Amino acid sequence: MSVYMSRFLLFLKARLKNPFTYIWIVLIAFSLFLVSKSVIPLSEPSQVLILNEAGEYGERVFELLNVTAEHGGAYIYMEAEDEESLKELVRKGQAACGFIFPEDMEERIAAGDTKNMIVLITSTFSAKGPAIRESVFAALYRVMNADIIESKEPDLFEEPDLVRDYIREKYEYLVGSDEVFRLEYEVVETSPDAETDFLRDSSDPIRGTAAVLIFVLSLYSASSYFGKAGRFFKALGRKEKAFSLFLYELSSILIPAVCGLVMIRILTPGEVSLLKESLIYTIFVLFSCIWSGVFVSFFRRNEKYLPAVSVLLFVCFAICPVFFDIAGYFPVIRYITSFLPPAFYLYML
Repeated sequence: MSVYMSRFLLFLKARLKNPFTYIWIVLIAFSLFLVSKSVIPLSEPSQVLILNEAGEYGERVFELLNVTAEHGGAYIYMEAEDEESLKELVRKGQAACGFIFPEDMEERIAAGDTKNMIVLITSTFSAKGPAIRESVFAALYRVMNADIIESKEPDLFEEPDLVRDYIREKYEYLVGSDEVFRLEYEVVETSPDAETDFLRDSSDPIRGTAAVLIFVLSLYSASSYFGKAGRFFKALGRKEKAFSLFLYELSSILIPAVCGLVMIRILTPGEVSLLKESLIYTIFVLFSCIWSGVFVSFFRRNEKYLPAVSVLLFVCFAICPVFFDIAGYFPVIRYITSFLPPAFYLYML
């Protein structure tokens, strides 16, 4: 064990003399600072297409939807030219989904035949169809109810004075009582291992950026296996070589990793307990070194290894929950990305 400790100290000493280490420290600190000061905008509102063949009745529904959209809604409702263009735009992902209001919509509603009336056009590009459908039907029901009230108004208000007195008495009663707001409720804690916890959004721009940079640094450090240092590792036995390479990578990322943890605690104090984060962060650093050592063993030349590392850099930012947790739409992604150290670190938190 003393031999390995001596090797680790020698590796660490060499890293402390290497200017590349301090470049990474500055890069990590500066990147995390920029991320902490950046405002990451939400995605653009989704475009929803409506093919209105119902005439004035459909226009009333469309007008209600646009009023909601104008006040900061998540969707923009646009009229489609025809059914073919609507389906084409949804198929290409340029619209989240589309709706077709039939020509006889008003007559069918008046007759009480509302089943299979509106056609929903959706695709695999978006999972927002069910939510948008609720908004469209809410607007439709408002129009329907307004028509019902209007048609029944003469019957309801034959004696306006009696209606006025009734509303006033009911208003005074409700204001002076707790009937409306008398609620009994209980707050329950969700079990940590429940399915809802598994599907929670784990994205964290600051911790995610730090994790990706540390992981990539570990991968680049492993490329020394192909250089002059690789002769030393290749001269060792299999187990000794694996452990020595692990210590080499650990010494390469240790100081930048400590810098990353310090920056995380400075920029996001109190979000996670220091003890919990230190433990998980340590596991993440060790996992990154092991992962890099295994990954580099699949390559024989540095010319093929370094492009693969560059690809992994973009993959980590794309599918790991750094700025966006794609597992919220495709839960199975969490099982896949958990094998990547940055995602493993964020999911463990």
